[in-house]
Amino acid sequence: MNPRFVPFMSKFYSSVIYLLLFTSVISCTRNDAQRDFEQEAYSAPNNYTETAPNNGDILSKDPDDWRTSPRFQGFINVVPPFPNPVSTNQIIQFQLDVVAQGSVNGLLVYIIFDDGDRRVIYEEFDPLPQSLYDFQISASMLSQVEGSPESARGLKRIYLFDLNNRMISYGDILVE
Repeated sequence: MNPRFVPFMSKFYSSVIYLLLFTSVISCTRNDAQRDFEQEAYSAPNNYTETAPNNGDILSKDPDDWRTSPRFQGFINVVPPFPNPVSTNQIIQFQLDVVAQGSVNGLLVYIIFDDGDRRVIYEEFDPLPQSLYDFQISASMLSQVEGSPESARGLKRIYLFDLNNRMISYGDILVE
């Protein structure tokens, strides 16, 4: 091998190794942030972001509600749903600002009850368009017992996932 070529190759391999290590560290940090986000999501609901009934203006903000997970930051922004609080006979309006085309592969909206029972309350099987995406759910869907609005009352945690079962966001809704 040409002796002048050896230092070049040594620098090249050092750069490649450095780049691989750097990428690995960044990836682990992002995975750790996602794992931490999900652990926080599965804690008990403890507050809510109060929104105006007609236009969704934020009246008081819970810093834990409706944050975008590290995996989806820069691709989607979650607008706090309104109205919040909501009556059992009202409709809750959700808005997602999808910033990047093709970044969110469908949508599953879950509620998980105290006994661990999990129910899908909204599904979208197509990729979300790059735009402000709107959907609605009835507050009565937050009831564990079908046909019983009383069981819908209280502070409920809602989870948003894509179809690959990756958490996008979560937040709390007070049903009065």
